[in-house]
Amino acid sequence: MKKTYHQLNRILIANRGEIAVRIIKTARQMGIKTIAIYTKDEEESLHVEKADFKALLTGDSLEETYLNAQHIVELAHKYKADAIHPGYGFLSENADFARLCSSNNITFIGPTAEQIRLMGNKEVANEIARSCKVPLLKKINGAFNEVVEKASELKLPLIIKAAAGGGGKGMRVINCLKDLPAELQRAAAEAERYFGNPSVYIEEYIENPRHIEVQVLADEHGNTVHLYERECSIQRRHQKVIEEAPAPNLPEKVRQNIINDALTLTKEIDYTSAGTVEFLLTPDMQHYFLEMNTRIQVEHPVTEEITSIDIVKEQIMIASGMPLSFTQEEVKICGHAIEARIYAEDPEDNFMPSFGKIIGTHIPSHPHIRIDGGAQATENLNPKFDPLLKKVISLANNRNLAIARLENFLLNYALFGVESNRELIIRVLKDKDFKRGEYSTSFFKNKQTHLLSKNPVKTEELEIIAGSYTILKNHFTKEHHNIWNQTGYWRQLQQHQIHFDGQSIRILINQLTTDSITLQIDNEKPFKISDIRIEQNELSFIIKGNHSIINYLVGNNMEFFIQHNGAKRMISDIPKRTKRRGDEVNESKIKTLKAPMPGKIIDILVKEGQTIKKGNPLMVLEAMKTENSIQAWKDTTITKISVNKGDQVQLYQLLIETD
Repeated sequence: MKKTYHQLNRILIANRGEIAVRIIKTARQMGIKTIAIYTKDEEESLHVEKADFKALLTGDSLEETYLNAQHIVELAHKYKADAIHPGYGFLSENADFARLCSSNNITFIGPTAEQIRLMGNKEVANEIARSCKVPLLKKINGAFNEVVEKASELKLPLIIKAAAGGGGKGMRVINCLKDLPAELQRAAAEAERYFGNPSVYIEEYIENPRHIEVQVLADEHGNTVHLYERECSIQRRHQKVIEEAPAPNLPEKVRQNIINDALTLTKEIDYTSAGTVEFLLTPDMQHYFLEMNTRIQVEHPVTEEITSIDIVKEQIMIASGMPLSFTQEEVKICGHAIEARIYAEDPEDNFMPSFGKIIGTHIPSHPHIRIDGGAQATENLNPKFDPLLKKVISLANNRNLAIARLENFLLNYALFGVESNRELIIRVLKDKDFKRGEYSTSFFKNKQTHLLSKNPVKTEELEIIAGSYTILKNHFTKEHHNIWNQTGYWRQLQQHQIHFDGQSIRILINQLTTDSITLQIDNEKPFKISDIRIEQNELSFIIKGNHSIINYLVGNNMEFFIQHNGAKRMISDIPKRTKRRGDEVNESKIKTLKAPMPGKIIDILVKEGQTIKKGNPLMVLEAMKTENSIQAWKDTTITKISVNKGDQVQLYQLLIETD
């Protein structure tokens, strides 16, 4: 029976961060009020500020807050919401949550509970795909012992996957069958934590595939359409980092076969709302069904940009009983779009989450750049949540121009106070294989050393660093905060020793006048800085005829954060504590392990009294929805374990003691 149209007046968003802000934007354009939910640590978050109403989630853990379906439904009633939008993640693909909304006369903005159940469980979804003759990889599911016993029937390497979820959670690549039992147990435990279902299965692993997905939309009036495909192969740890639409170097026949299979699956289950059907594409252009995500995707903006269709708006209209606002024939690709996900993480430290306070940002304006963001300019990042800060999307008439626009924006986009993957993304955009559109999901694995390597600082850059420090140091420490109000020049030479990126240089100020400075670096030839301008977060000057623009921020302890030509640095004239002779770090003498970040201990892999080798995994610490393996720093014996599985730990909390 078809639903009749009903007006949605107030939507509770069962999510946070950038997707909550994104939903609020469209709802406001449609004249619909929004309710943001938040925890006690998020009162100043951007999604709370943007919404019309805010509802406090009581509790500390995710299970008590964003994963507490009953609590969220109660808040929806309290704030008179007639619909709930789940966004992505959290409860977005939870069939029980969709069913609970329906039983409480609250419209769930998404597919039905039954559709979520069918496609949310990969084993069931694979059976549906098989019945539709959609290509599938060989796989084995069932009980633990059955999977282990039958694994030899498949060709190595294998991959373990969680039956009830995606996003890389529960995934393990197996190159040797003897590793399978232990990795199955770990994958099952991870699946239980994230999806409440420990079921896992194994399938043959394709090396160097591409990840292609199709955006679909379907209403309750029998209309099912596609919005073409996206390329999502630039990933690390099975998490997407860069996405683009349409997919580059995809033969038209292959594109149509993939799209047709996506529509076949969608229609087979009478799907409604927005969904994404994902495929792996082999180097010889054979595609295999991967999964269907029954929600809006993180990367949906690239599709919106090339089709001019607001997917969130269509979701809301479908949920209210309206038909799609367009036909398949009206969907046209216009241009090329690329999205970069900016994560708070440190690529040079094994992509460890970077938590703490954002102390400043600079977001340049660009007519062809879209920003979807959920973090405030001075927000304190919470290690409980995903480290995604912003999505930067560029649009152009062609792929090369879209890459150039995105690169140019990121070169000037500054984020101070926490680490991010911004510079890494810039290097990807410059990579010749990426520019040619010749890449696979192995891109990061194959190029990580190259992408993370740093080039020596050239003389021209040293001059810019020295000039920036000298200008900012004098500008922010002199009376009236502007030394260029003075006349004449300083006859007494100033000298500074500055430190950045693990190196030091000596600066000698030869002359400083009302409009210029003359400097020397480490007794090299003097150079002149002129045309100096200082604004709120931007510094500019000319050296040897070259004009430089630098984003800057001054820290509370007079550290100078600068960013020039994409490279971010912290400059200080206070050296790190000099070690006494014989005070070098000797790992063999270290007897304690402390938490490198706040988070949750989700697994302890050793026991007291156990002898371990350097590099052995000791614990798994979850922070910002990322699992981090903590490894042994030496050969030793565990004497005491000071935490338990499930404990929430603070930064530098004692974890393990050794001989």
